[in-house]
Amino acid sequence: MEVLYSIDVEGEIKQNDWLTEGKCCCCLSCQNLMCICKQSTSGSDKEDAAGKFNVIYEVIVFDLDKPWEFFTVMTSPVSVTCMTWDRTGTRLLITDMDGQCQVWQMEDFFINKWKLLGKSSIPGEEILAMAWFHTGVQINFNPEKRDAVTYTEKFLRSKFTPTLTQFGGQPLDGWLAVTETGLISVGVINQQDQTIMTAQASLGGSHLRLSLATIAHTGTGEVMVATADGQLSSTIQCFLVTVRVTQSAVKVLAKASSSLYMKSQMDYGAQDSQKMMVSHIQFLNAESSDTLILCCGSQGYSCLEVWQLIDQHIPLNKLFQMSSGPDTAYKIPKWMHKATIPHASYLSAIAGPTLPMSKTFMETGFSPYIAVAYRDSTIKLIHRYTHQVIHTYFDALGAANQSISPTKRQKLTIHASNMIQTLSGCGLIALHDGKVSVLRVYNMRDGLMAMNPSYVCLLLEYAMVTGQDWWDAMLAVKQNTIDGISQKLTENYFKQTYSMQDVVSIRLVALKVALYSSANNGHQRAMDYHARLVLQSITALFRGLLRPKSANQQEKTPAEKLGALCKTTDGNLENILLNLEIEDFLIDSRKRDKSQGAEESALQSLQPLIQWVADFTLHLLATIPMYQSYSSFPGSSLLTDRSLLNTLRELLVIVRVWGIISPSCLPVFTTSSTDCLAHLFKVVTKAWQCCKEGGGVECDDALLDECCLLPSKIVIPSMNQSFRLDDSGYSIFTQPSSQMFSLGEEPEFMYNRKKLKFPFLSDVLTESQQNHDIIRQVHLGARPSDAVRRCTRCGGYSLIKSLGKSPIMKSWEARWRKNCLCGGLWKVEK
Repeated sequence: MEVLYSIDVEGEIKQNDWLTEGKCCCCLSCQNLMCICKQSTSGSDKEDAAGKFNVIYEVIVFDLDKPWEFFTVMTSPVSVTCMTWDRTGTRLLITDMDGQCQVWQMEDFFINKWKLLGKSSIPGEEILAMAWFHTGVQINFNPEKRDAVTYTEKFLRSKFTPTLTQFGGQPLDGWLAVTETGLISVGVINQQDQTIMTAQASLGGSHLRLSLATIAHTGTGEVMVATADGQLSSTIQCFLVTVRVTQSAVKVLAKASSSLYMKSQMDYGAQDSQKMMVSHIQFLNAESSDTLILCCGSQGYSCLEVWQLIDQHIPLNKLFQMSSGPDTAYKIPKWMHKATIPHASYLSAIAGPTLPMSKTFMETGFSPYIAVAYRDSTIKLIHRYTHQVIHTYFDALGAANQSISPTKRQKLTIHASNMIQTLSGCGLIALHDGKVSVLRVYNMRDGLMAMNPSYVCLLLEYAMVTGQDWWDAMLAVKQNTIDGISQKLTENYFKQTYSMQDVVSIRLVALKVALYSSANNGHQRAMDYHARLVLQSITALFRGLLRPKSANQQEKTPAEKLGALCKTTDGNLENILLNLEIEDFLIDSRKRDKSQGAEESALQSLQPLIQWVADFTLHLLATIPMYQSYSSFPGSSLLTDRSLLNTLRELLVIVRVWGIISPSCLPVFTTSSTDCLAHLFKVVTKAWQCCKEGGGVECDDALLDECCLLPSKIVIPSMNQSFRLDDSGYSIFTQPSSQMFSLGEEPEFMYNRKKLKFPFLSDVLTESQQNHDIIRQVHLGARPSDAVRRCTRCGGYSLIKSLGKSPIMKSWEARWRKNCLCGGLWKVEK
């Protein structure tokens, strides 16, 4: 285990001579957004006239890829007790000491714009635990299926009933909270007007006295709540909660379930049991209501217990058995003790796995774990199913505390006050001493917890298919395995059905952009894959606009006809057009007789995307003469891809046909030549013919002459619009371990990461310092005048205001409303 980086979130704590012992609230979303609550003082940290400190609690979020860039969700004068993300990663549920539940939502999917969606209040109650309703969607990760062919075989969807449904079985959004007196508070969000309906009920027949609670969902739609009052002599009570909704109200029903006593109660006498207290109670995760983790301890000792909920078969009396039927048995739920892990220090934090896995998994080579931290700076990893200690790390956070003086470090033991596992389990997030540390778990130098690349590839495919973020899975990727993982992802992709390939094709290329961006020498490959990402997205849009004349047509679609026609080696664009029908390229054949002007307007709105295709083709062709002399330059890996070059030929044919329908959509060139599209088609055809099936390029003299003369015939614009030379995403993986950051302070390596320069391209290309819209492919200037949004990962710009007037461009812009091309989230750029 090694510390990737640490970030200081409580800068003023360095001036003190003590360390914080309180448990800091934090949570992690499916998009790897970290949310924490930090304390700050308003004006002065001295007491006011009423004798109170002016302490403000600030809830902030930041991306794990750039932790120094934080965004404020809300501020409160009341201490925050619990926080949790919903399954989409766009809503936060926050509770405080006053018993108030608030739902905060990203406004228009901007990470730095939040709005209060609604709230409910339980005056005088302290909330111990809370959870969002389950939507019923659960896709299991099974490492034993890594050799399966299709994604549907690898990642099976388990049967899971939503917590609350309306008419038709559609799941409803909402949450459930448990207070210290055993009160259940339920909030249901109305989908239509975003109002909140609330209801309350009691777990037992009377008020309880609780100090600990945890919540998990069952597969039948119920919610299991486990509670404890902190006394080792008391029982651990479990309840099943059911939520139902009518047209006017919400009903909450609670019933007692199987309870238990901790095994440690029998191992200690009455005198010792008074000193031992129940310190932690937690389900394995929010979807594993059958595994309960309990811990009791005193000042210098703790004992962790793992309990499993099973169905106990009780045979019925002969009086109640059917004489003709088989022997019947009555099933009752019962908690069974599985393991006990003692330690000579007080337990401070437990981090359970969040990855849904098959319960029958027993294969070696992949070790799902439960992380446990103690106050003596020890972190233990316990196997998820065998409940055996896999590894023990001493002073795992020592590298994250270099800011503390050596004399003070000898007196103090740094321990995690709270821990969270990342979604894939490849990383641990520990909160300690006013800092947040991200630790690698599987990328070990000693090999004890190293992960096989086949499992890493499976984790990346799981993130790609389910829509989760893959940043944390890349913690287990080693530098020397990136090429092999990328090749394996490609091989598995081509084994899928065509419909599945259409679904994940864009995310696959975005994943490869992330992989090579995290490599020490992979910036050039990352640029090429970014260009491929834009090209693939535009190609899917253009091909989707080619519709057949009638729905009952049995022959090939216009896109299939064009693909078959472009397989010929004819480089004359006019000969290709002779075998095509113009009507197949009309945007909407049903309205072509009445709204010819509307069709020309729709094609004209596509002009920026068409211009990008033409400029990108120019960039590739202009760099062909350098392929024999230089091994790495923008586009070098794309010149060996026959399918990409043939895709460019198809797009040039589509552009030429659309230019006949609407000349205003044609790309603009600065040239003395008369027909640039025909010339580009001829040169791309020669490059396509020179590209061999094996990936090699054998350029003939005619092609080299054409490409060398190309800059003298056509002015080639800046390459940054095609290749994103200034991409800064995933650069934290290229830095040495144990980096130390501070909130609001960009690290030095981000300043040193300038645009990658290629001196040998200066004679071919023009320089440009202006920004451009990576979605609409229009120039924004050096200082955009309109409001823009920026990607939190790659740093790409895009206009907030929609420019599309046609339905085509509106749908294109709406496609990237939630996320950037690379998968990162948007923020409003000030």
